[in-house]
Amino acid sequence: MLLIQANASPPTKENSWNERMQNIVKADHRNAPANVIWVVQLSDLHISKWIPERSKALRKSLGHALQFIKPALVWITGDLTDAKNKERTATRQDEGEWIDYWDSIQKVADGSGLPIERFFDMRGNHDKYGVPLSSSLDYYSAYSVNGRLNRTNLVQSITVLGGDGRKHLFVGIDDAMQIGLRAPSNVFGHPTDQSLVDIDQQLSQWDYDNSAPVTKIVFGHFPMSFTTSTETGKHPEGIFAKHNISAYVCGHLHTKFGKHLYKHHSHEKCSSVKKSMQRFVPMNCCHFGRLMFPEYKQVGEFWEWEMGDWRVSRMMRIMATDNGHTSFVDVELIPPKEKSDQEFVMPTIILPTFPLNSLTMLQGSVKILPLDRIRVLIFSNTPPIWVKARIIDAKSLALTIVEEISMRLIYYNSGISSVSGPYYYDAIWNSAEYADDSPTRYWLEIILEEKEKGITVSEPRPFSVNGHLGNFRLTWLGYLGMGIRWEKLYPFLLWGMVAFVFSMLIVPKVFNFQLEKANLCEEWVMTVLRPASDFRTMILKLIKVPFWVVFENARNTCIWACSLAYVMCLTFLPWFSGRVLADDFPIGHMSVWGWSVKPSNITSVNQVSGLGVPDIMEIVLPHMYTVLFPLILMVSALSAERAACRHHIGMAGKCHRQSGSKLSQWLLNEYCSLCNRLIRKGLFVGCLAITFLHWRLLSSLTRAYGSTVLVMTPIFAWTVPALIVFSLIQTSPIRPISVAAHEN
Repeated sequence: MLLIQANASPPTKENSWNERMQNIVKADHRNAPANVIWVVQLSDLHISKWIPERSKALRKSLGHALQFIKPALVWITGDLTDAKNKERTATRQDEGEWIDYWDSIQKVADGSGLPIERFFDMRGNHDKYGVPLSSSLDYYSAYSVNGRLNRTNLVQSITVLGGDGRKHLFVGIDDAMQIGLRAPSNVFGHPTDQSLVDIDQQLSQWDYDNSAPVTKIVFGHFPMSFTTSTETGKHPEGIFAKHNISAYVCGHLHTKFGKHLYKHHSHEKCSSVKKSMQRFVPMNCCHFGRLMFPEYKQVGEFWEWEMGDWRVSRMMRIMATDNGHTSFVDVELIPPKEKSDQEFVMPTIILPTFPLNSLTMLQGSVKILPLDRIRVLIFSNTPPIWVKARIIDAKSLALTIVEEISMRLIYYNSGISSVSGPYYYDAIWNSAEYADDSPTRYWLEIILEEKEKGITVSEPRPFSVNGHLGNFRLTWLGYLGMGIRWEKLYPFLLWGMVAFVFSMLIVPKVFNFQLEKANLCEEWVMTVLRPASDFRTMILKLIKVPFWVVFENARNTCIWACSLAYVMCLTFLPWFSGRVLADDFPIGHMSVWGWSVKPSNITSVNQVSGLGVPDIMEIVLPHMYTVLFPLILMVSALSAERAACRHHIGMAGKCHRQSGSKLSQWLLNEYCSLCNRLIRKGLFVGCLAITFLHWRLLSSLTRAYGSTVLVMTPIFAWTVPALIVFSLIQTSPIRPISVAAHEN
C-alpha cells in the first residue's frame, strides 16, 4: 500500500504525471489484502484541563487499540479541545489544553507504532472560540498535527494506493468560522467560495488518470445540516454529489440527537444533453425531457455519516473500503478506571465488508461487486478459533437462521510477532438464493469464538444482493439534527415570528380604530363577552376570543405603544453588546442581522458586520419564542382580564338598577372579591415564568460575553421585566363600564 500526499496546489489536467505522483511514501502494511484498506476516525475529543480523564483515556486506550487495528490513516474531525471554563458557561482558548492535546496525540502515535504523518486533525467550532484573524490565540496552528506538519491549507487530501491499484482519495475540510466568535454564536460550518473551489480541485485530482478507479471519502466536522452556504449561495453538497463521493464523515452533534445519524444525499446533475435542451424543454417539464432523452437525468449520490464523540462516549469508527465500496463500524473504547491496575483490553471488533449494509450503501453499489463471497475484517489481540457467517430471514416476526457458513482466514498481520491485529476472512456462498425485492428481508450476522474472550457476535445488518437500497429512517430527534437545513429554516422561524408578533399589535389596532370611528367598539366587545345562546354562537365566540385578547391590548394605548416599541427595537437595533472575541479585543454588538465587531486592535481595520448568521439562532429563537411572543400574549391577556372584570361589574350594576334586590347589590360590591380575580393571579404566575426565562437567557449571555450585556444594553436587558410591571400596574384598577353600554 502506498500513500500519495496531495500537492499544496491541486493537480490539473495540464500538470505532468511526475508532479501528481511526487511525495510518495510507502506504508508498511505487509501482506495486506490487495482490495481492502481501512482508516480510523475520532471526533470531538474536547480535551479539557478541568476534566483530565479525557486525555488520560486517550493515552491509555487509543494507542493500544491502533496497535491492533493498524489503519492506513487516522482522522480526527474537530473539537480537539474544549475551550470552556470550569462552570462551562464561558468560552476561551487555553494553551494548556492544546499542549495536553499535542502530548496525548504524540503518545498515541508512539504507542500505536504509526508515524505521526498518518494523523490528520481538522478544526471544529470549539477550536475557533474567540480566535480573531491572525491571532496569537490560534493555538491550532502551533499544537495540532496539521499545524506541526505545516499543513496550512483549509482543504487537505491524501491518496492511499491499494495493492490492486485502486486509489482511495481522502479529503479533509476545515470550514470553521474564519473570525471565531465565542459561544453560543459559533455553531455552524462556514465554507467560502474559495474553499469549495479547493474541494472541487482536490476531489478531481485523479479524474484525468484512467489507469485505476478512485474511491473518494471526505472528512469534516460539521454535518450538512449545520453548514451554511457560501457568499454566492453554493453548498458543499453539490460538490460532493458532482464527484460521487462514497461518504462525507463528520462529528459535531455528539449523541444529542441519537447514535445513528446517517443521511443519504441524492442530487440531480445536468448532463450535456440537458444543458443543450434547456431552451427547448423547460425545467417544469423535466419529466417529459427525461422520457425523451434518457441521458437527461444524472444523479450524484453520497452518504453522510455522523459519529459519536470521544468526550463522553469514547467512540471510535473504523471505516473500510473493499473493492472501492465502504463499510464502517463504531466502537466504544472504555479504558480501565483511573485507580485500577488493570490494563486496557482491546475489544473484539467485527466489520463485515461484503455484503454491504442495505440501509447505508449507495444505490448502485452491488451492481459491480463480486457476489460470490462474504468478507469480514476482524480486529482483535488474539486470533479467533473459528468464525462463522449467519444468514437470518426476517420475513416473519419469528427470525429464522437460514444458513451458517464457516469462514476461512485469508490474511492476518504477520509482521510483528508480539502483537496480533487485523484478520481478513471470507466464505463462499450462493448469493442467488437470497435474491429478494425487500432490502431488509435477509440479515448478516458474524459470530466467532476466541480462547480468552469466548463468543462474540456482530450487530446484525440487512443486505440486498439485488442492489435495493433500504429506507433508513431517522428518529424525530435525529431528523432535527440531520434532516433539516437549519440555515434555510432559521430565517423562516425568525421572520415568521416577527411578522406574527407585528400582526398581533398592528391588526387589532387598525380594527379598533375602525370600530371607534363607527362608534361600534363596545357593541363588538359585547358579542364576545355575552353568553352563547346556541352551538353556532359558541363556535363563533371561540374564534373571536383569541382576537379579542390582543384587541384589548390595542385599546390600552400605553401598554400597546411600549410593546410595539420593544418589538421594533429588537427588529432594527442591536440587542446587546459583549466581548464576542478575546477579552482584549473591541466589544461587538449583536442584532438579528448578526454580530458587528472589529476583528483586530489595529486602528486601520474596519468593523465587520453580519457575522454569526445563522449561528445566533441559539440566542434569537429562544428569546423570540419563549420570551417575546409569550410577553405580548401575557400583557394582552392582562388587559383582556381587566376588561372582562369590568363587564361583570357592569352587568351586576345593571341587575341592581333593574331589580333593586340585595343579591344584585351584593354582586355589585363583592363580585370581584368573590372570584379574587383568580385569572389575574394565574397570569401573574405566567409573568413570573416569562421573567425567569428572560433572566436565565440574560445571565447565560452575561457569563458568555461579560457584564456589558447588562450595562450597555438596557433596552434588551430591562424592557421585559419593566413592561410586565407596567402592565400589572395599568391593569390593576377596575372602573365599571357604563350601564348604557350594556343596554345598547
